[in-house]
Amino acid sequence: MDIEIRNGLAEARALAVEHSGALTAYVALGVVVPYLLLSSEPIFDLRTVIALIASPYSSHISGSIAGPLYLLGIVVVIAAGAMLAAWNAILPEMREGYVSEIMYGMVAGVAFLIGNIIVYFGLGLLATLPLFLFAQNMLLGGAGPAFAIAIESYRILLSLLATWLGARLCLTGAIMGANGKLEPFSAFAESWRLTGAAQWRLFAFYFLFGLIVAAAFGGLVLLHAAVIWDNAQAPGSWLETAMSFGWILLFALYFLGQILIPAGLYRASEPETTASEVFA
Repeated sequence: MDIEIRNGLAEARALAVEHSGALTAYVALGVVVPYLLLSSEPIFDLRTVIALIASPYSSHISGSIAGPLYLLGIVVVIAAGAMLAAWNAILPEMREGYVSEIMYGMVAGVAFLIGNIIVYFGLGLLATLPLFLFAQNMLLGGAGPAFAIAIESYRILLSLLATWLGARLCLTGAIMGANGKLEPFSAFAESWRLTGAAQWRLFAFYFLFGLIVAAAFGGLVLLHAAVIWDNAQAPGSWLETAMSFGWILLFALYFLGQILIPAGLYRASEPETTASEVFA
């Protein structure tokens, strides 16, 4: 079974139009709520990060690291739950309503996170083991320029491998949401089966998608940093408020892409489904 990316994007656009209300609600749950929660913690403030980079000895953050980590864990669970709830809203034939979708999303979202941690952490640990061995060699003084080049080449290879693996498993959440699954491992296997024929096209697509997201993120970081460095702009100024809206917009677009692209590709993988609309 093959997946045409063009048809998948067409299906994603059709789903966005058909379920615009539900997607708006779940973007608010998965992006706006986590952003407001994180903005309450100073460690996640770009001003704090820049201050620490500029003067690591004179700047400090009081308190324990446990608080930010706890808050970050809550935010990740909320975001994953919102994604699973969104897939459960837009992919089944009939919706069961927001309450049912959110309850499903919070349970399935935790399972989805645990499954991804097991898969990616386990494989990542095996893949990075040579780096730990190389680093030990470097500490002992056995590293030269060729060795450093080999390390960087291996890191690039690992990032490409992670992109390929992400492409093979990209349908997992959509499969879970469409079928109301609460465990991710059968969905991992189904995604692996469905993406087999199109794996290199999906790899190229997600590689390009990652580059676009990284460029947008980096550009917004530079723009926000320039605003902060401008001494005329005090914290809470209208320009910094505009930057906050810029971050929310970027995260919302990325969040929608993470939902709609796998949903559209999953719809395009179904043999009985024809893309509702194909780009001219």
